[in-house]
Amino acid sequence: MLWRSIRALAPDSSVPSDVLVEPGPEHNEIVARVWKRLHSEKRADLLNLPYVRAGTELHAQASQVRSRGRAERLEIAVVRRARWSDWKSLRQSLPSKSRKELDTCNRRLSKLGRVSVSIFDPAESTGDSLIDYLFDWKKKWAEKTGRQGNFFSPRIRNFMVSLLRDPRTSGQFLWFALCVDEMPIAVNLIAVEKTCVRGMQAAFDDAYGKFTPGSILLEHVVKWAFDSNRDFDFGAGGGKYKSVWAGESSYANTDFRIATSQWGKLAFLLADIRRWYRANKSAAALKSGPVAGNPLRTDLEP
Repeated sequence: MLWRSIRALAPDSSVPSDVLVEPGPEHNEIVARVWKRLHSEKRADLLNLPYVRAGTELHAQASQVRSRGRAERLEIAVVRRARWSDWKSLRQSLPSKSRKELDTCNRRLSKLGRVSVSIFDPAESTGDSLIDYLFDWKKKWAEKTGRQGNFFSPRIRNFMVSLLRDPRTSGQFLWFALCVDEMPIAVNLIAVEKTCVRGMQAAFDDAYGKFTPGSILLEHVVKWAFDSNRDFDFGAGGGKYKSVWAGESSYANTDFRIATSQWGKLAFLLADIRRWYRANKSAAALKSGPVAGNPLRTDLEP
């Protein structure tokens, strides 16, 4: 690589950026010191910080140097528990078409066999098979849609297994599995916090795609969060289904890409030229349908 970049230790650019500091009176001061170190790092040309939540100290620090790079505002959908008095009211708020589709798919799926939803604490039960399902279905989906990324590497799977099976994380993660006659056809992994549930990963067996098993399971997950008096945070990334459940409810983030050297500024210039060329070349293809995120930017360019 011609440019050296600082980025978060994460499999891709869809993971929120933050500084892991315990809340307290010195929190902002510590984050400010970390930011100063990051921004003054002489061995790097670019600093990439995706999904920095507005209102945090890291966001405040990064915003001060916005003119030296790019700052793209993004929204993350969230179902606010406090907005609804009961689950029936929340579900009734969904678009009529979406409710009817869910009901229809539930009825059609039930004709195949006994439909059930199981919940597992991966630190207390054998959930490795669900991880295998997740990675297998995700990989097939990626091959079908032409997606690529580090998520499918063995080291990411090994890290995920070690994290989920660690007794110290008991209760912090939960597996949801939608099954037909006890055979999983969709899985959903969530992180459980005091006031919020965060969607981590989800996948389904494409052989059952016409029954939308992912959507059916998602309703059970959102309802579990609701019944436990927690918000449901959908996390980064596009997807119409998120706005179906969250409506206009979201919170702001910024994708910061900052040049920390003159060589880094050149990277932005070249990226602009490349983006212009690709936009003109791919104009016809882009008109054929919406694309989640920015189709003209890869994770390796500013």
